[in-house]
Order: sequence, then C-alpha cells, then structure tokens
Amino acid sequence: MALTRGVSETLRNTLRGHFHPVLLAYADHPSGELRTHTGGGEMSWGGHTWLGASSFVRFRAPEEAGGLVTSEGEVHVAATVEDMMLERQINIRNRSFVCWFGATTEAGGSVLAADPVELFSGYFDSRKGSLVRASANYDHDLIMGLGIGPSARTSASVTHGYEDQITKYPGDTAGRHVQNATKRRFNPQSWPE
Repeated sequence: MALTRGVSETLRNTLRGHFHPVLLAYADHPSGELRTHTGGGEMSWGGHTWLGASSFVRFRAPEEAGGLVTSEGEVHVAATVEDMMLERQINIRNRSFVCWFGATTEAGGSVLAADPVELFSGYFDSRKGSLVRASANYDHDLIMGLGIGPSARTSASVTHGYEDQITKYPGDTAGRHVQNATKRRFNPQSWPE
C-alpha cells in the first residue's frame, strides 16, 4: 500500500524533471484571512489571490510519526521588534493554518505548473520571537508553532499538569509549586565556574 496525498498526474510529471517548488499558505488570522506563497508577485489559484512572500516566510511541517505525541511545525515570519510586540497582543491560538506544495513554471514565479497538493492542515498552537545574528544585520523572526489533532495532554487521560490543575481548581497554587520543583529537579541551575 502506497502513501498518497492526491497528487495529480500533471504535478507528478512536473516533479520528475527539473522543477521550481512553491509553498502556498492560508492563515485564518483574526485581522482577516491571509493567503501567501513563497514566490514573488500575485498568484491566482482556487478562486483566490495569493500574495508573494518570497523569503520573508519560512515553513517547517511537523514530522510524520506514529504514537501519542505529535511534533510541532513552525512558521517563521520576518518582522520588526515593534511588529512582533503588536502581534503578541492578538490571540491566534487554535486558528486554522493550511499549507500546499506545488511547482511554478519559473524560479520564484507566480504561475503554477499544476494544482498544488495539501501538505499540512492544522492550527496555530504557540508564538514566540527570535533575534538571530546574521552577518552585520539582525533578522527578527516571529515564530508561530503549529499543532495537528488533539495535543498529547488532552489525548492522554493519565496526564495531569499545571494547566489541568488551574482549570479544575483555579485558586489552588500547589500545582504551580510542583511544576517549579519539577523544573528545578530536571533542569538545575548551573553557575559558571
């Protein structure tokens, strides 16, 4: 039995030779639906216009694996520190995110060689910022974690943690103290010598 993703014959034929890959991403952002692609310019597909994001957006899909725990994917968006601070005020958790893989007729182009195939469908699960040194400039990234299906915590009935404790017993601080003790046990402070 082969794993298939519904790839069309045209896309399969395109991928057999030299091709120009492209990712299309849909985000259900609170400020409005956002459709982007990793090429340049505007692209038309599925009755929508997709804006070219070029290298300003990177995507890493979660690994495919069996078992209870699912790995996270990530979307990195180039942003200024000011934009990252504004974005932190917007609640995106559990909002939809879908990504498709396809090929364009030219490198960095905006014309699809064939209909793309869905690569990932999930939701925004977390958000953090990153400041990475790259030569003489700083690249600022807004990193949004992606989840699929229910989290391991909600899937496993035997798992109990701080979040579950404060949900069931809002005034109880014992869960917070246990969580801090666990962190100190497995990640003890180490001082430079």
